[in-house]
Amino acid sequence: MTEILTRWITEYGYWATFFGTMLEGETAAFLSGIAAHNQLLSYPRVILFAALGGIVSDNILFFTGYFAGDRILPRFHRHADKIIRIQQIIQHRESLIIIGIRFAYGLRTVGPIIIGAAKVDPLKFFILNIIGGMLWGIIIVSAGYFASAAVLALPLHTYLSWFIIIAAITILIMLLRRK
Repeated sequence: MTEILTRWITEYGYWATFFGTMLEGETAAFLSGIAAHNQLLSYPRVILFAALGGIVSDNILFFTGYFAGDRILPRFHRHADKIIRIQQIIQHRESLIIIGIRFAYGLRTVGPIIIGAAKVDPLKFFILNIIGGMLWGIIIVSAGYFASAAVLALPLHTYLSWFIIIAAITILIMLLRRK
């Protein structure tokens, strides 16, 4: 069973990273960093695919907001206060918001839509989104890579090390979803 899983990760891991970061984001990038640490995937390539997934999805969401934001944003009742606040900040710190929105939990999806609805220049968004996507890919993949290295360096049985990694990821996801 381990050989099959290892083969699947090495064959489809980069595409799983790309599409995973498009759909969910941090978890896919973090887990891909763990796979890179365990030499199932190339660390630089994982960063590249994670960044590309985030960049592509954010560009799609940006143009969705650019062309249909006025119809879409009112549907995000839960984020109404955040949307108003982000729209105000965009006027004063547009570049910072474009680069940093992917790091703001709860705004990963709606953030680029808000930026698009604010009619930010698409070329400016594209360039800054590449910078933000690369930073995000490096940071999140590296977090998975180095967390795996730290846990696996503990003098524990291999199965217990993996249990600690999985438990830590599960707790992290649960904490992030609570916000």
